[in-house]
Formats: sequence, structure tokens, C-alpha cells
Amino acid sequence: MKPTDQTLKDQLRLTDREITRRKEAFSLDEKDIAALVSVKAFMASELDSIIEEFYEHQVAIHEVSQLIGDADTLLRLKRSMRGYITSLFAGQYDAEYVQGRLRIGMVHKRIGVSPKLYVSAFQKLLSVLKERLMGKANKDCGSCYHIVTALEKIMMFDLVLVFDTYISSLINELARKNQEIEDYAETLEIQIAKQTQKLSEMASRDGLTGLINQRVFYEKLRYEISRSTRLSQTLSLIYFDLDGFKAINDTKGHQEGDTILIATASALNAVIRDTDIAARYGGDEFCVILPSTGKEETLAMVNRLIAVFDEKMAGSAVTLSVGVVTLAPGEGKSAEELVKMADSQMYKAKKRKGHAVESGE
Repeated sequence: MKPTDQTLKDQLRLTDREITRRKEAFSLDEKDIAALVSVKAFMASELDSIIEEFYEHQVAIHEVSQLIGDADTLLRLKRSMRGYITSLFAGQYDAEYVQGRLRIGMVHKRIGVSPKLYVSAFQKLLSVLKERLMGKANKDCGSCYHIVTALEKIMMFDLVLVFDTYISSLINELARKNQEIEDYAETLEIQIAKQTQKLSEMASRDGLTGLINQRVFYEKLRYEISRSTRLSQTLSLIYFDLDGFKAINDTKGHQEGDTILIATASALNAVIRDTDIAARYGGDEFCVILPSTGKEETLAMVNRLIAVFDEKMAGSAVTLSVGVVTLAPGEGKSAEELVKMADSQMYKAKKRKGHAVESGE
């Protein structure tokens, strides 16, 4: 249930039984209530002068005067005070009375009245009321001591209720702040995770082509070798470089060379499967790991790669020298050994003109 669906009394769990217990804690009994009611008419006759005396004192305090702000607000406060003092001597200190006191505390908290200022004002009001009652004692009030004691009890009862709302409000505010901190921390954690992932990707990929770099290539190759051994599957590796690349890079500049490297990566991405892993091994050398793939299927992919490469590099003198090796299930080779084997096949292919592929046959 939302707080707005509950009264302040319900939010603070102030049941009728709890209200009774609090009255008992302050020894507020029927005799006290009767004593307060007995001066109801007298206090009503004194209301205007009591209120004027109280606020004359309050507005002389700079902090209080700043909070009140203007004459209209002061007038509303005086009307509210009239209702409060009247209720003190009405004899009805039930759930509705409690709800009213809680609202007083909530209003004062919301407008920024500090506990220090509230207690100071409360003490002043109690003092003014007691003086009026003791003044009556000099006339015809034979039981004013009992009345003053009863007044102190009911006003202390009120003060605790007001501070219940102060404390509850502070607890709720703290809970909101904690939730804000938790939300901020969660957002920050997500942002950090995204940045960490981004940095990780940057550290794992070649900045020009977007393919994984040599370090990550070896990590993935070791994993795939272990996986193929465990599952008794074949594993193929393509290793190729770009014939004629150095001459173009030297004569036409690095920008042209970068264009060729980017086009090569684009051709790779166009032909590899989701399970294949393409890497820029270094310079103008590239590798592709093909899990669960035999030699024939690998050679078919190489042919597709050459065709796409020619489309992207139409009119270019650059060709591919490709080495292919296939690791049979259970054939114990390390990542370094497999790369060396593919590199050896690639160098055999380089001895021929144009696109050339060597696979150990």
C-alpha cells in the first residue's frame, strides 16, 4: 500500500490501544481531562490575548520571523493556533486528536521548522498558558495546580506525537536518500561495466580492421584446440597474407594500404560463419579459425573469400597467398605448432603467381 493511501496515524501504527498506552505513560486520566475541560470557557475568553502574546514573542526571533515570511502567513498561523489551544481544553483526546497532532508535526517539518525552534515555541506556549491559569488562580481557581499539571501532561503527549512525525520523516528521507544512492551506484556499476567491456573490446581488437588481434587469436585458438580434442572434432586454420601489399603501401602511401586492409577484413566478415573466428595476425597477415570444419569445407570457404576479395579490390594487383591446415581429432598439436604449419603452407603458396592456396596435399 502506498503512503498516500494511509493516514499519518496508520503509517506510524498508532492504534487506539497504543494511544491509550501513551496516555497511561503520561498518567493522563479522567480527572485530568475533567480538570482541563473545567477551564474551557475561561481559556476561550483569553484566546486572543494568549495568541497575540505568543506571536509577539515568536516574531521577535529572527529565524522564526524568516520562516513566517509575511502577514498573511502569520494570520493563518494565528487561526491554526486558535484551533490548537481550543482542542487542548476540549476533552476529546482520541484518534482524531492524535491525527491532528501528527499533521502539525508534518507541516512544521515540511516548512523547515527545526526541532530546536519547535521545542522553543512549544515551551513558550506552555509558559503563556500556565501564566493565564495561575492568574485565574489569584481570582477563583482553587484547583489550578491540578489543571496546570494536566495541561503539562497533554502538551507533553502532543510533543511526543509531533516528534514521531519528525523522526518518521527523517527515516523516510534517509530511506529515499539510500535508495537514490543505491540507484546511482547501480547506474554507475552498469556504466562501468559497459566502459570495461568497451575497453576490453578495444584491447582485444585491431583498431583498423575491427578483427581480433594476435593475442586474443592465440587465446581462442588454444580454446578451440582443447574443445576439438574433447569432442573428437576436426579443426581447420586458414593463414594468408597479401601479395603486392608492401609495394602499394610504399608507393601509394599508408592510406591506400589501410584501405586494402579494411577491404580484406570486410571480405572475411562476408564469408565466415558465426562460429568462425577471424583475426588480423599482424601487418598484412590474417588468420581464420574454423571449428568443427574439415579440409574440403575450409577450401570452399577460401575460394569464396578470394571471389569476394576480388570484387572488393577490382583492378588491384594484390592477391592472396593462403595456407590451410586441418587438425584431425586427437591429433596433439599446440596453437603455436598449428600456426607454424599453416604459415609454412602459406609460404609454399607464395612461390606461385596470383591467388594461391596450399593445404599440404
